[in-house]
Amino acid sequence: MASDLLKITKRFLIDQQLLDRPLLLGFSGGADSMALLLTLNQLDQTLTAVHFQHGLRGKAAEAEALWCERFCAGRRIPFLCRNLQVPQQKLSGETVEEAARRLRLQAWEELCEQGQIPVFLAHHADDCLEELLLRLARGANASGLTGLREIRRIGKVLLCRPFLELRKIELEEFLLAQGIKHWCRDLSNLENRFRRNAMRNLILPELRSIFHSDAGLLQARKTLLQDAEFLEEAAEKQFPAMNSRADWQRLPPALLPRVLRLWLKQEYGEDSPPSARLCQRFRSALQKGGAGVRIPIGRQKQLYLDQSGLRRYEVIAAPSSIYGWDWRRNPCLQLLESSTFFLAYEAESPLEAPGEVLAQEQFDLTKLPTVLQVRYWQKGDFMIPFGTNFHKKVQDLFTDAHVPREKRFRIPLLLADSDVLWLPTVRRAEYARTHLQCSTLIIQFGHLP
Repeated sequence: MASDLLKITKRFLIDQQLLDRPLLLGFSGGADSMALLLTLNQLDQTLTAVHFQHGLRGKAAEAEALWCERFCAGRRIPFLCRNLQVPQQKLSGETVEEAARRLRLQAWEELCEQGQIPVFLAHHADDCLEELLLRLARGANASGLTGLREIRRIGKVLLCRPFLELRKIELEEFLLAQGIKHWCRDLSNLENRFRRNAMRNLILPELRSIFHSDAGLLQARKTLLQDAEFLEEAAEKQFPAMNSRADWQRLPPALLPRVLRLWLKQEYGEDSPPSARLCQRFRSALQKGGAGVRIPIGRQKQLYLDQSGLRRYEVIAAPSSIYGWDWRRNPCLQLLESSTFFLAYEAESPLEAPGEVLAQEQFDLTKLPTVLQVRYWQKGDFMIPFGTNFHKKVQDLFTDAHVPREKRFRIPLLLADSDVLWLPTVRRAEYARTHLQCSTLIIQFGHLP
């Protein structure tokens, strides 16, 4: 058995081109991670054992951390203990398990030196079965049911699992053959109030009793993995062509969550499957026509879907700044909360703009007050668009011009008294239209360098 583990692990290292490279190892002190630690050490890999203290089990966990440190010290293996303080760091609405997973990933990102050092984990075939049944109960697709993969990159972290084809009992037999009879046993694993524990301690043993084996489940996982990999490859081929709402609508149902996962990974750097709730919201948004739809994802994140496709929706508070602009005394108005400016001058006395001009309009100077006003859009604003004789909401002008919702609070309005005079880059008002005999005021809007 010792030679089998060594062969399997060495073959994995060679196949993944990781032989003789520095490694990080998640080391809980349990039989699984201990077997992986000893195997890598016997292969003369340079590794650091990383132990996570979650802050959930008090003195028992502290004793385990000390035991792990001494075990590594006796074999001259570098050891690092990270205190995650899960109860204190848990976000609102987040389960303890979700918080622990998030904090572990953050710690790995800090330790792996921008992805240069791979992270080895000791998940095995029994873990795969637990994950299969847990995710089945949650309604996962084939990719979710086979979420534990030998190689997976999440953000900057490369996760490596060389033991996925091995059973837990094989790892324990390896330790016994090494003369090791003691390892850490987390007593909380016996508490069946946790779903994973109930799956391990109650449901899987019952299934094995009924079917006299779990070989069928393992075979089902292999078959599902083949299906998942085929669909994931198809999604990767389709992903570059997603340029519009129509492209998303044409996706087969089996590809939509997988292509959406790739999109989320590209935008947020998070390689995790979109939830069933998010997929349902997204499908509902695709069925709606016309105006764009905002789609919430997780905490403080939203997507925006319209005819032009899918993009991130940035929630930005409207600036409250209001400027009284005496353009005669101060021809150039620079807006403090953005790198933009307004520049005003009479037609016969041009001025040089301080930056890139994005839009320019001409107004009848005699119709304008001495002091103009600049502020940002407020719901309820309206104007009489140029060439018309009726009022129209500024919000509708934004819609007509296809200005994304998240950008509408970034475009300042120019007002004459209470009348909207100009919505730069979008539309000007009928107010102060120029004619041949009038004195002309030219106003430019642009970006500062």
